[in-house]
Amino acid sequence: MRLSTYLNFAVEELLSGELSYLTQVNDYDTSWAARLTGEDGNIAYPSLLEGLISRQHPDGSWGGEIPYSYDRLLTTLSVVLLLARVGYRRQDQEQRAAGERYVWRNADKLEGAVHPTVGFEMILPTLLREGEELGLDLPYALLRHYDEERARKLSLLPTWRLFKTQTSALFSLEAFAGNVDLEGATNLLLNDGSMAESPSATAWLLGQFPDWRTRYPESVAYLEGLLGRYGDGLPAMAPYDVFARAWVLYYLHGGGLLKGHDDLLRPHYEYLRKHLGPEGVGWTPLAFPDSDNTAMALLALHRAGYEVDGTPLLSYEREEHFAVYNHELDPSISANLHILEALETLPKGDRARVRDKILGYILGARHRNAYWIDKWHSSVYYPTSRALMALLPHAPDQLDDTVHWLFSTQNTDGSWGQYMSTSEETALILLALLLYHLSVRPLPQAPLRLAAEYLLANEQPFKTEYPELWIAKVLFAPTFVIRSAILAALGLYQDTFGDYA
Repeated sequence: MRLSTYLNFAVEELLSGELSYLTQVNDYDTSWAARLTGEDGNIAYPSLLEGLISRQHPDGSWGGEIPYSYDRLLTTLSVVLLLARVGYRRQDQEQRAAGERYVWRNADKLEGAVHPTVGFEMILPTLLREGEELGLDLPYALLRHYDEERARKLSLLPTWRLFKTQTSALFSLEAFAGNVDLEGATNLLLNDGSMAESPSATAWLLGQFPDWRTRYPESVAYLEGLLGRYGDGLPAMAPYDVFARAWVLYYLHGGGLLKGHDDLLRPHYEYLRKHLGPEGVGWTPLAFPDSDNTAMALLALHRAGYEVDGTPLLSYEREEHFAVYNHELDPSISANLHILEALETLPKGDRARVRDKILGYILGARHRNAYWIDKWHSSVYYPTSRALMALLPHAPDQLDDTVHWLFSTQNTDGSWGQYMSTSEETALILLALLLYHLSVRPLPQAPLRLAAEYLLANEQPFKTEYPELWIAKVLFAPTFVIRSAILAALGLYQDTFGDYA
């Protein structure tokens, strides 16, 4: 099959598929549902415990494929606490002890990771307190400084109304164990029964009530609907339909793969337009709005010819950058880049100020004048590829060092990867370099072809699992977004060089 024919077929399959749900489970969210017991005291979902037991890594940890310190330690601690409560077999206790040893060995390695996972500084102290109550052997003294981090985060939150209104803190509701107005929190359950579209937060809240099955049937339906979909666990968030659509459309546009698919594209554009409200939109319609998803939805609609107003983005403007949410500790490189790309949706009088502010922030945040790091992705190649793409119209003469650095870090097989070679990181960089090649100056074809060959060799139609690199409470992999980036990189390579039959 010709590459162009395959790409057309793959894009059609992607756009006509179900984009609203992640395809991979994670052990952290699963561990909270595995804690749930019925009124008779028996475990409500015993198969979840068996699945967790089977997924322990050889080093004693639980978590994603990438050995990312924050993900592995938080997930391992959560499963260790689960086994301390419901693991009655000798095997369970042996695996719990192995998990405890992992936490001891890695407690002092957290600061070496690029970014903490979402809510880490809030959740970890809560889990450690539970461990102390259970008498577990854990490095409490080594991790005690996170109590200060927790206090710092709490100082930014509207604690007087934390359980009276929707805030981003609800996504990590389990972090507030012992300090939650339970009745107030249950009033904030979304229409689909979830707590902030977080399976773990939803499961934790249900676990506070012995009669959870009869008291909150919508929340039970939310969890069991996911368990029916996934079988052996829960995803990091559900659904994520705005995020998936906006990012898939972004990459397919970058790869020149949207042409000829109007009938398949229209429902996705209409979905985004329907849910893009006066305050913007979140990663799903029921979630609180944020600047990142708002910018990406605006950009997708603007590129498709829809009239959109980017004024909601201005509410996230701060003195030196744009925030993603209110009450956040650190800004996001990628979110600021997305706002820069959506610049034309803003009122004309604001564009120059916004452009200059974001450029100053982005260029000032570059490491070694070469690459960027971001709070939403564990790999430097994600924000660096985004920067290379977004800065092309504004600062093309500022990107030479980044291009040189990218070529210098390419692996001999043509791939890129911060922790291991991955198709996702390879596609991100290939796509960005091709756009630079087309708009700034020609680049040598050989390393670009090598990257394309790596992608072709590893491209599997309808693949559902990739190494987890994206940051939520734990790492996750948005399969359809990753797949769209791979297709886009291959499509733009073929359009640029045309050397594949």
